[in-house]
Amino acid sequence: MKGVRGKPKPYGGTRPLIMNAGASAVGQAFAVRNCDAFFLQASRTSLADTAQKVKNAQNAARAQGREIGCYTVGVVSCRPTRKAAEDYFHHCIVEHADWSAVDSILAMKNISPQTVPMEEFLTQRRHYAQGMGGLPIVGDPDFVAAQIADLAKAGLTGIGLSLVNYADELPYFADEVIGRLERMGLREKIRS
Repeated sequence: MKGVRGKPKPYGGTRPLIMNAGASAVGQAFAVRNCDAFFLQASRTSLADTAQKVKNAQNAARAQGREIGCYTVGVVSCRPTRKAAEDYFHHCIVEHADWSAVDSILAMKNISPQTVPMEEFLTQRRHYAQGMGGLPIVGDPDFVAAQIADLAKAGLTGIGLSLVNYADELPYFADEVIGRLERMGLREKIRS
């Protein structure tokens, strides 16, 4: 972009943080060359794999004389008990998923039973039903905070969180998880 102007101006006289999300090698290379931060896909199975992805992106940036923050996306289902969270997740993401929309999104990416093995198709279908592939974080407040702490230990700078229903779920998340993250040193306390 050239000649771009922002209004209102960023707070504090600084420029905005430039972020990029790109799972491909081309997308990551673009982020490393041009951005302050990069969204990467956290592994659903291995924290070590996530840490390696972060390390690879940061090493690529350093090789170009730059530093880059690494972020991921998570979809949170947080309830007072793990069972209640799992039940809610199943209700929203499995029983009431908009499978027609999911299948349309996958078709735009040329992912179908005709183009990939059935097991891969079903895996992608589940991932896209659950927040477009964001990392599922499902549990009670202690578990959710611990999962976010583990992602920080893997080197992630931050996480973009999605909730199924922000109006209902964000107050509970703020009341129950944010304080835990503050006590872990992962979030600054909000000053009154």
